[in-house]
Amino acid sequence: MKKDQIKKELAARGFDFSMLAEVIGKSPSLISKVASRQAKSQVVALAIAKALGVSVAEVFPDIPAYQLQKPGNEEQRAARQAELRRLLEDDSANN
Repeated sequence: MKKDQIKKELAARGFDFSMLAEVIGKSPSLISKVASRQAKSQVVALAIAKALGVSVAEVFPDIPAYQLQKPGNEEQRAARQAELRRLLEDDSANN
């Protein structure tokens, strides 16, 4: 989506860049720059997508880095670490 489309869709939901910025603790300028691809921030990109009710891939299909999944909270992170640990232990047992 282009910056103007993002602004229009946010407005249709009763939001704007300054509201989004205040809620996530970022500057309105950064929100605008991310929307127009002048700056990169996965946090801002995800917030925009959530505010629009769509995936980050739908809003920013041209920025593959935004599509990478990072563990969201401590519980998810711990689960991913446990999975990684099992994978690495299985690999070292085979060597």
